[in-house]
Amino acid sequence: MHKKWLILLLCLFELLACTSPSKYFAQVADTFGFYGFSVNTGLFEHQLYANQAVIQSSSNQKLHIYLDGDGTPWEQQRWVADDPTSRNPLILKLMHQDKSAAIFLGRPCYHGFSKTTACHPKYWTSHRYSQAVVNSLVAALKKCLAKYPFKQLVLIGYSGGGTLAALIAPYFPKVTTLVTVAANLDVDAWSDYHGYSPLNESLNPATLALNARIRQIHLAGLEDTVVPAWIIKTYADKQVNAIYLPFADFNHQCCWVDAWPNILLML
Repeated sequence: MHKKWLILLLCLFELLACTSPSKYFAQVADTFGFYGFSVNTGLFEHQLYANQAVIQSSSNQKLHIYLDGDGTPWEQQRWVADDPTSRNPLILKLMHQDKSAAIFLGRPCYHGFSKTTACHPKYWTSHRYSQAVVNSLVAALKKCLAKYPFKQLVLIGYSGGGTLAALIAPYFPKVTTLVTVAANLDVDAWSDYHGYSPLNESLNPATLALNARIRQIHLAGLEDTVVPAWIIKTYADKQVNAIYLPFADFNHQCCWVDAWPNILLML
């Protein structure tokens, strides 16, 4: 390789290594033209992003709310991560294709807030789906809705974000639809499957039955080894007004971005 190109590649690798997951996530959101703002709930700080349809909306009829997965709670499955924010902002890529009014609702201690006073590594490990996390997400969304008073809400959660979407859905009478993508909908079964320590301080959506007024759509990749499809199907089969949609050849990350435009037509 020519020496000039080698130096350029080394510089690029160094730049990427120095960019934290939070900063990279924010850069992608900015590239997509999302408007970023934070909300303090008195419990935690949350990062939110809104698309232009939210800002320009005049009808305020329906709002899509996106929640991201667990990101990287652990480094190499051994050390607690300093910054659990997703390395792959797949959730932003989904939201970028959404022409409806849409908001990304960040999780506590993610997106640059991991070192704030209220945060502790337990909130992205053992307590990642805890009551404290759920309460703060609910409070953050209520504050957001006070600013943007939409009449109908659609909750969309990817991976662990789907877990949290299912857990916060009962707190909002305006929720008409819950969509989960490759979501961990049975925390205990998921822990057993992987041989992980039980998340005893986390809530489990599998123990709750959502109100029949909420239409549920649960998407699963048949090649997913992170959250196997059977966990999602078992959950959906026990719910009222829920459908299970399996996708052949899809795994945990591939190929939801490509399929998303067609999925959005269902909403």
